[in-house]
Amino acid sequence: MSRLRIDRSPSVPRLRLLRTYWVVVILCIIGLWPFGGLTIPHLIFFGALSMGLYASYSRYILPLIVYFSMILLYWIVVPFLQDRIGVGYYTWRGDVPDFGPMALLFVMTHFLGILAGFQFKRISLSHKEIPELGFSFVGVAFILALLVALMAFVGFETIMLPRVEQETGEAQNYVILLRNIAKILPAFLVAYFILEADNGLKKNTRVAIFILLASCLLIVSNPVNTSRFLSLFGLFVVILTYSIKSSRLSVLAWLLAFAPAYAITLLGITSAMRSGIQKVDLTRAFQSLQSLEFSSYSIFLDALKLDSFSQGNYLFSHLFIIVPRAIWPGKAESIGIYTAERSGYVYNNVGLNSFFNSYADFGFVGLFLFSMLFGVLAKNLNPTFELASFRNRRFMYGVLFTGMTPMFFRGDLSTAMLALYPAILVYEAIRFSTRFRFMSGVR
Repeated sequence: MSRLRIDRSPSVPRLRLLRTYWVVVILCIIGLWPFGGLTIPHLIFFGALSMGLYASYSRYILPLIVYFSMILLYWIVVPFLQDRIGVGYYTWRGDVPDFGPMALLFVMTHFLGILAGFQFKRISLSHKEIPELGFSFVGVAFILALLVALMAFVGFETIMLPRVEQETGEAQNYVILLRNIAKILPAFLVAYFILEADNGLKKNTRVAIFILLASCLLIVSNPVNTSRFLSLFGLFVVILTYSIKSSRLSVLAWLLAFAPAYAITLLGITSAMRSGIQKVDLTRAFQSLQSLEFSSYSIFLDALKLDSFSQGNYLFSHLFIIVPRAIWPGKAESIGIYTAERSGYVYNNVGLNSFFNSYADFGFVGLFLFSMLFGVLAKNLNPTFELASFRNRRFMYGVLFTGMTPMFFRGDLSTAMLALYPAILVYEAIRFSTRFRFMSGVR
């Protein structure tokens, strides 16, 4: 009988120097505000965002640290740069829209909803012991075989070719789900290795297995053949599990603090990778500031100007996007495309913030309640307060939820859900399969 581990919470770093850094950054941005061409309501929004950032770092609320950092990137840093270089997404003029009172009301309702959700008492689960199982060779082998089978089923060309060379056209949702499962599998296998490799593996065996799984991740889900947010999500899952497992929470916090600065380059480079690595250069990377990659701010402001969303039912249609249209004929299409077509965009493949779906269907009440749900989840699925074990569902769902927050903010909701469902299935499949091993032992 193997020994059992008792669930406990790790110590959280105080990050005094980092909080001082954030105060300096906030004051510098406020000082530069008059030169950014941005509005006073936008400055008020930045003040509220700054308080959220400071509080999240102070209490180490990892999902909100990531989420607020993405807001800072897409709705503060990016529009500042776009205003400086004269970016425009419209067929008749070249600029970004102003952040007005309606936008301020939206984001303040969103923030207040998150805060309200965070006031709910954290749901306490029974502190059941987590069995310490040896590393499962048979489970990893089964998942790798499943990966090969999925790749064969959806077509190796949709997995391996550069994104611009992959088959175009509207794929069925079940095909997208299977493809996303194949893309996410390697990341969770690496996460399993990071968390459980010390349970019975010798050093040379560890090195061999790590090279195999890391190579699989690099080949199957790199930004050349995989959508950026999916490939970066997988990488983020690996970074989170390693940082928490090795107690490098201070390093992780500093990396996230600088994310709005280096993410501009990172997202630009991974965007340029759609045409292959040989096409990547800094000029092409920074041109992404004028592409759909960074259209989130503009599309949000233009969506607020629309009188109505006649199709309706956007929230539940996107939450349950995997339900076939044959069963649900009234399922709504993309809300981002609907907005872009009516706002005169030069392209319509844009992502609208996931929380806008609730506003489009139910107004500010729906926005508040959906944001409150997000706040409840952020409080209950904070992986830094959980035992770092692959068998600990609360920890792994916290990692998964944290890794998904950039998708939830960038949008749209349907895209995020088409990544969330496969991620859940992948985790549960690996968790189940790795219960078994050739040698006798605990199951």
